[in-house]
Amino acid sequence: MTVLLDTNIIMDALQERSPFDIEAKEILKRGQGGKEFACRFTANSAADIFYMYSKARDMKSANAALDFLLTNYGVVSVTHEDCKAALTLPIGDFEDALVVVCAQRAGAEYIVTRDDEFLSVASPVKLISPKDFASIKF
Repeated sequence: MTVLLDTNIIMDALQERSPFDIEAKEILKRGQGGKEFACRFTANSAADIFYMYSKARDMKSANAALDFLLTNYGVVSVTHEDCKAALTLPIGDFEDALVVVCAQRAGAEYIVTRDDEFLSVASPVKLISPKDFASIKF
């Protein structure tokens, strides 16, 4: 099974943003190296994670964090076609629509996000909160 993680889940784990980090770390642990499922994140998320983490910590820490993520989880590219397809979805937030398109192309069964607005949109890929996803036994 493949799961696409929204940026906020990864940042919750990396920055230990309590209380959200508990489920985020559990999901990353269970998906590390494909243990129970394959975790993916978009190339856009990789850039955002590096930027935010380098501002919160430093460049060396950001390099180490991104290297860890790239070693243990997969990245879904973002193409020209993905951007065009995202514009056609009835999702008001372009970034969220792009995540949905990338998740579809990656064959993800779930998108895990803590974004309440994102969780409320109609999506062809099941949107799930980290708490609900962490409770699933595989």
